[in-house]
Amino acid sequence: MNGTRTTLGLVIFLVVILFTNAKRKPLSGCDSPLVGGHTGAPGETGCNGCHPGTANTGNAAIQFDLGTTTYVPGQTYTGFVRISQAGMQKFGFSSLALRKTNNTTTGTFGLLNATRTRTYTDGNRKYVGHTPCGADSAEANSWTFTWKAPATNMDTIVLYLGALAANHNHALTGDFGYERKIVLAPQMVSAIPALVKNQLKVYQNLEAGWLVVSGFGNEFVQGAWLRQADGKTVWTQMGNGDEQEMAIPTTGLRPGLYFLNLKTGTSNFIQQVHIQ
Repeated sequence: MNGTRTTLGLVIFLVVILFTNAKRKPLSGCDSPLVGGHTGAPGETGCNGCHPGTANTGNAAIQFDLGTTTYVPGQTYTGFVRISQAGMQKFGFSSLALRKTNNTTTGTFGLLNATRTRTYTDGNRKYVGHTPCGADSAEANSWTFTWKAPATNMDTIVLYLGALAANHNHALTGDFGYERKIVLAPQMVSAIPALVKNQLKVYQNLEAGWLVVSGFGNEFVQGAWLRQADGKTVWTQMGNGDEQEMAIPTTGLRPGLYFLNLKTGTSNFIQQVHIQ
């Protein structure tokens, strides 16, 4: 009798396990297990915590940009990461935003491409980083994401970046880790970018092949960049003087979503534009 009960209990246990596994969604190639945060921020290592070597000893070119060095409470900014290094076959990154005074997570990361980037949590810290599907790219790779500033001017904020250039030899040797950071000073709410106040206007002149930008008011444009959704810069202009209109050539650009970044003496401004 006891043997029958034991057998019955074992059968029920196996059925429960099989049913649970059947309902559990398997991880896709872009959702492989995470290895935690490695940004080089206080309290954690950079990529060289796993990949042997000393950070920043390679010859990679690293771009880490949020389009601003100050933040307005509640405003959303577009982050851009690009790594290029000859001979490397895979690239990755992890980024973290911390308050400078107590090193606690602040702000909110968001995704522009959920296939190539993902957000995740490790302990009390929140990150944005690449996915396995967003790592493969010979010689260079880039990613974009969003970061929403906290609702109040609470502190100076530091965004940390851990970046990796790997040779894809299925080992941890021969890879290069890098660390960067962006320091953001709080900006008073009253200091809303002047371009917003002046109602910046962006429209496409299909016949002439231009993206026309106007509404600068008295702002002196120091630099302008047009980037694809994957972060690649397709047009740059440094300085626009006191002209009241800017024309960006669109001939040869693929239709789709782009990001226009304008830097003036008082603000950095990023706006999404759709090119037909």
